[in-house]
Amino acid sequence: MKRRVINLSNGTQSSCGIANCNDSIKRSVSRKKVDLVPELEVRGNGKKIGLCQSCYRIFKKATKKDRTLESLGR
Repeated sequence: MKRRVINLSNGTQSSCGIANCNDSIKRSVSRKKVDLVPELEVRGNGKKIGLCQSCYRIFKKATKKDRTLESLGR
């Protein structure tokens, strides 16, 4: 029986998906959500964007209000 090799890590891009940032990826987030943050300029294309720790912190602070409203609606 043949077995497939599944690569769980994103080997194509090991640096942050934000323009002018080359740090290593710590988290990956939906591109639609990152596009809503005006401070972050996304490079490349794809459904998910890899963010370094500092860019993820900017994203998290910018979407805090949206996330709380979303959690209250559940």
